[in-house]
Amino acid sequence: MGDRRIPLAAAICAALNPAYSAIAQPAPETNKLEPVIVTATRRAIDLQNVAQSVTALSSEDIAKQAFQSLDDVAGALPSVTLVNAIPGRNDVIMRGISTGTGEYYTDSQVAVYLDDQPMTSSSQQVDVRLIDIERIEVLPGPQGTLFGSSSQSGTIRYVTNKPDFGGYSSQVDAEIGTTRGGEESYDVSGHVNIPVSDTLAIRAVGFYAKEGGYVDNVLGDNLRVDPANAVTNADVVEDDWNDYEASGGRLAARWQMSPDWESSLSLVSQDSKTTGDWLTDPAIGDYKIVSFFDEQRDDEWYQASANVKGDLGFAELSMTASYFDRDIFYEWDNSLYENWRTAYYGVYNGLGLYDTAYAGGTTFNDQKQNRWAYEVRLTSQGESRLQWMAGAFYEDVYDWWHYGAEVPGLTSTLAWTTAQSYAYYYAYDSLYPLADTDIYYSNRFEKSVRQKALFGELTFDLTEDWSVTGGTRWFEFDRQEVESFEVPEGMPVFDQTPDGDFVLARPTVSEGKDDDVVFKFATQYRFDDDRMIYALYSEGFRLGGTNSPRAARAGVVPLEYEPDTLENYEVGLKSQWLEDRLQVNVSAFFMKWSNIQLSGDPAEDDPWWLRGYFNGGNAEQKGIEVDTKWRATDRLSLEFGGFVADPEFSESFFDPDGDPIEEGWPMPDSPKEKLWAAAEYRVPGFLIRDGEFWTRLSYSYQGEFWNSLTAIRCVNHGTYADSSVACLDPDDEADGQDQLVPSWSTATLQFGVSSNNGWDAALIVRNLFDDNSEGYRSSSDYGEFFGDSRFRYRGSPQRPRSVSLSFTKRW
Repeated sequence: MGDRRIPLAAAICAALNPAYSAIAQPAPETNKLEPVIVTATRRAIDLQNVAQSVTALSSEDIAKQAFQSLDDVAGALPSVTLVNAIPGRNDVIMRGISTGTGEYYTDSQVAVYLDDQPMTSSSQQVDVRLIDIERIEVLPGPQGTLFGSSSQSGTIRYVTNKPDFGGYSSQVDAEIGTTRGGEESYDVSGHVNIPVSDTLAIRAVGFYAKEGGYVDNVLGDNLRVDPANAVTNADVVEDDWNDYEASGGRLAARWQMSPDWESSLSLVSQDSKTTGDWLTDPAIGDYKIVSFFDEQRDDEWYQASANVKGDLGFAELSMTASYFDRDIFYEWDNSLYENWRTAYYGVYNGLGLYDTAYAGGTTFNDQKQNRWAYEVRLTSQGESRLQWMAGAFYEDVYDWWHYGAEVPGLTSTLAWTTAQSYAYYYAYDSLYPLADTDIYYSNRFEKSVRQKALFGELTFDLTEDWSVTGGTRWFEFDRQEVESFEVPEGMPVFDQTPDGDFVLARPTVSEGKDDDVVFKFATQYRFDDDRMIYALYSEGFRLGGTNSPRAARAGVVPLEYEPDTLENYEVGLKSQWLEDRLQVNVSAFFMKWSNIQLSGDPAEDDPWWLRGYFNGGNAEQKGIEVDTKWRATDRLSLEFGGFVADPEFSESFFDPDGDPIEEGWPMPDSPKEKLWAAAEYRVPGFLIRDGEFWTRLSYSYQGEFWNSLTAIRCVNHGTYADSSVACLDPDDEADGQDQLVPSWSTATLQFGVSSNNGWDAALIVRNLFDDNSEGYRSSSDYGEFFGDSRFRYRGSPQRPRSVSLSFTKRW
């Protein structure tokens, strides 16, 4: 776990017994903040010299703050919002640029990199376990010139520790803990660095973690029109239902082929498994839910990469090739929707194809992605006033998934009888009779995207203190998508021809090509070695696409939707004061988001598969980011980070169904404020003569936000076309809170000792104040239709207060 430190108890002990001060060892020769070298600009540079907002968390930061996952890291990043209803299913939002979560078809707005290899995934960003990580670099704002279209609003880079020729080293970490009202958790990890020779080194990493559950699946009946025949969940009732396991490792080799050339190979693998549900139903009680099926999610991925670097004298040449492969499978309870659909469409509207007799069921998704990526980059060297970088990039990404709904006993329902009659009437011998199946709804989708790009940057020193930077990236995308819908499996959905006839639809095939150029311009002026101001303009781009022809003919969405763009204007100060003991970095930004890609949903009388995307109007985001660090004394360190913003739509427009989005409405999943603070105190010689005692307190706060654009429209407008969404009464402020995710806060307190002999031990209390605020809230309200107070706007609360002991040994 590394070196962890905090403030409170040590100060109390020193005050009660002055002898502790006498034991203390002499103060170090310097009390300055250590410089942080980052490679986010594709060259190694001091973070304080980068003319843009960058946050970097070192391996020491990760260890001493007891970070384990992206969820932990996001709390310390004021410009980052993480929305996840379950571990591993991550939607990362930067600087509040969002129209909601769960948009699987559109390109991601935040790029995620492992070293120099992209592993971005829309709405399901990879959660890299933070084992043997050298640094996490976070770049808010468009990074299109260096990282491409998926970095429209920002980029996260995980930088791993590399094999070291310098000598043998190893480390083992172990942690065991318990959660209030829940089960125990375990975490074991380690790494070893072996220099095989002066020019060859190998590094191996392994880990296993299990986080015990804390949400109870309690006994209850389902939603039914006929309560006398209700079905219970007695066969899956379980305390502490929601478990999480993660395991994996990394094997890397580094070879110094000559004084000027080196190569490296890396293989990284991780497998994450969840069981149960992380949501809680406020009508039932804290950390309690009624679910009717055992839920599961398995997320397995690996990445292989190779890199060759060479010193050409005038420049460094870097060539990287990588392959990323990911398989995701999940199965979740879908009984609430199944029952609502049967009641509303099957019984109330008399549509037999929708009547599955309140049988309940699950949704499932079998999803795969593989990604080849290649990059060649030349970076200038030397002391010239002109520094430059140029590169080429190629990527081939293939996504495939089979998403659907399974209803046990489907063949005994009216929906199955109706489907057989449709198959006979419309398709005769080609479909009839349908093969027996329990899959009521089936959606198969595959997408292939090939990207080519050329990029470069120039930096010129106008004077010793003033420099300018210009960057550009040209890229071209070739894309192809194939999609089919079947209800039930084996029978395609109906399509309406231009003449108005109904036929069974064939799989839709769409393809197209997009290309664009994005630019970046920055200038910085250095007053002295410790203080610099900068101004930045940067652009972000997101790929467009093609919708289903069926949805386009129905008028739900257009046949094609165009790329959307983000323009970022930023000014900032990076400074160090008090003989480099105090660091104050401040940035102010204004971003204009144009031609926004939005989800178009079917109207009340349209089938649910008639959906897609369209381009709306514009939105604006303006705000301030603050990042400060202060080494107040040789023992006391303080940190603070803050983000204040005003995200809103900047013009009024309508979606294709006629529902409004009005100027001044806030953007969903976009809090207006977030902050992070930490204090650390060390006492050398206390409790351990050959080492130090330390204590650390960290605190995160995030403001409230609306959980969806639908909720914002309902509260401000009062109507919405989709009858499955209960609109709120705009005159009832209390009712409006149902879809407003409240502000949350969390704190971590640690006490520990660090020995000069290479071991550490710590007591860690996470969620110190036992706050159960939610980071995610479902927008579904199926209970309302049945007059049931349950199953309404269920949320994903923080893990209750947990206490653990950790131990680290280094050799």
